[in-house]
Amino acid sequence: MEMPPQTSLTPEQVAAVQAGGGLARVEDPVTHRVYVLIEQPEPPAVDDDYAREKVEEAYADGDFEPLDMDVVKAEFHRRQAKRSRTP
Repeated sequence: MEMPPQTSLTPEQVAAVQAGGGLARVEDPVTHRVYVLIEQPEPPAVDDDYAREKVEEAYADGDFEPLDMDVVKAEFHRRQAKRSRTP
């Protein structure tokens, strides 16, 4: 899994994260989308091997249930429709 391109934070964004104790939540006033900035001491290291390992662990622990893809797709389409209706 590739990480998205990195961009620099503005001084205001850095100040907001520091003021929030490592967390800043911002809502776009036009779209009402919420953005969250979280300070992390180290960059996340999630790759395909990590994801496979965690899925195997879940199967081994018995804590994993296969997804009903029809339900997943229906929920995805419901959320997309809701998002497209939101100005």
